[in-house]
Amino acid sequence: MRLRTVTAALTALALGGGLALVGASSASADPAGHWGTFTLAGQSKAYTGTVSMAGFPETTFTSNSRQSTVVSGNSTWQGPNTGPGAAYGSSRGNTYLNQRPLADAAGQPSVTTYTFADATPAGSWSFVLGDVDADRVTIAATRQSGGAATAADLGFQSVYNSCSAASPGGWSCPADPDGTTGRDVPSWDAATLTLTGNAGSVDTSGATAWFTPTVPLTSLTLTFERRSGFPVYQTWFANRTAAITGTATLDGTPIPGATVTVTAPRGTVYTTTTTADGTYSFPELPVIGGYTVAITAPPGATGSPTATASLNTVAGGADQVVPFAFASPPDTTSVAGTVTDDGEPAVNVPVTITDPDNPAATIETTTNEAGFYSGSGFTPDGSVQVSVDGRDPVVVQTGAANELTVVPPVELVVTTSATGRVVDTDDAPVAGRTVTATPDEADSGGPVIATTGSDGRYTLEGLNPSTAYTVSVSGSTVTVDFTSGTDSGDVVTVDDLVVAAAATPSPTPTVTPTASAAPTTAPVAATGSGPTTGALAYTGADLGPGLVAAGVLVLLGAGLLTYRSVRHRRRTHLRD
Repeated sequence: MRLRTVTAALTALALGGGLALVGASSASADPAGHWGTFTLAGQSKAYTGTVSMAGFPETTFTSNSRQSTVVSGNSTWQGPNTGPGAAYGSSRGNTYLNQRPLADAAGQPSVTTYTFADATPAGSWSFVLGDVDADRVTIAATRQSGGAATAADLGFQSVYNSCSAASPGGWSCPADPDGTTGRDVPSWDAATLTLTGNAGSVDTSGATAWFTPTVPLTSLTLTFERRSGFPVYQTWFANRTAAITGTATLDGTPIPGATVTVTAPRGTVYTTTTTADGTYSFPELPVIGGYTVAITAPPGATGSPTATASLNTVAGGADQVVPFAFASPPDTTSVAGTVTDDGEPAVNVPVTITDPDNPAATIETTTNEAGFYSGSGFTPDGSVQVSVDGRDPVVVQTGAANELTVVPPVELVVTTSATGRVVDTDDAPVAGRTVTATPDEADSGGPVIATTGSDGRYTLEGLNPSTAYTVSVSGSTVTVDFTSGTDSGDVVTVDDLVVAAAATPSPTPTVTPTASAAPTTAPVAATGSGPTTGALAYTGADLGPGLVAAGVLVLLGAGLLTYRSVRHRRRTHLRD
């Protein structure tokens, strides 16, 4: 990594309000209501499905109903003036489950069992059973403790008719056989946990009841049986969620990027990070008590990093505010800064803050999700040395006690590298070639150039991370492609660039002289004081050509003498 200081000016972080609150406090916003989303799979008498709601345990169900259908909720719904509509808002546009019994005969009920992955919250969710007229529904449930739920545990709320004639804002129902509309309601028997339609088993519209369980449940079973005709019944789920929110500060300045967790009593963990202004929010939590809220505390600071909160302190739930206000220890001060990479927060970058006047106060930390770091416990009105990613430290003047000083921001320029080699078709290394890596995308930076060494190898430095490149080599049209690594520690090995081997010239033939035979006649002796007999020493001259020439002259001479002799004889013969 290379460091580049963007600016030497101190840029102040947005100051947050000095929140010195301790613990949790209720918020004014009302908890949010949600209606369940149903899915369905399988076939007649062997259905499976799911129900999904924000802040509610994962829910699955099975059913042996001869016919089950998920309905959109656009034509039939629970209006805002019904009991559940007032608690959770209108269900219009939200799905519900429409079911028939196993068979349209007495003693042939369908059984639908909902199973919750975790125990449900108590008092903040409901199930609604609609169109119960010529039929009956028996309810059973299992408590978190394992026992069967009682009528009180099921939390029966009321019976009503959901048609618009009885509930303004609801759907419009056809008239009942007696000419009335929106008048029919079922009856609830707490002793048998059974909801039964009208006494005449007459098929009507809108007869509904709703329940809000008062204890955590692990399962809910609905047994639906025909009394007459061809009845159907409807099931809705609804729940309320509440929020935990807050702000994290250090000496009154917001802390961005801090990790905050909320742990439910059953062990479910929710996680988020603080925003630029130090705030955080968990907007859709189950309405239960006993949450533990925790934050990553700034190093060297005072203040508790954990708190507890309950969302069920009032009926239906209440939002809670949990602030985290940290401070420098008494008579000390704090510093903070940010590190970015190509304009984005640089995460997990090591930072060392040293106080020359108090070496024991040295802070070693890393940047968080917002690229933010801080340290506390330093000498006021002094100086500290801040080193980012092991680079040369920057001297920063500290402020007064319990006053945060902002360090100039630092920009990291992160690059990666790649290695490769150039060989010829004989697999011999090719030295001295220029290798160029060009990004495939025009906005991914400029080309990177290297030269091969004697072993044909090259190294490309300064590549942009996670970028597609095309590599070419001088003197050839051959290219290879690769993608650079994700950070400075990644070195990618590029496929070999194979170029044509150089042509080898044909060798020039060498003429080998023919050795002459040794002379057989004695050469003329040299004058001087040497001996006058014996052969002369070989002088190094090549005698072959001379001997050939002499032989030719001798033959010519002999031929000429013969010619003259024959001619002379001829003349003599003519005279005679």
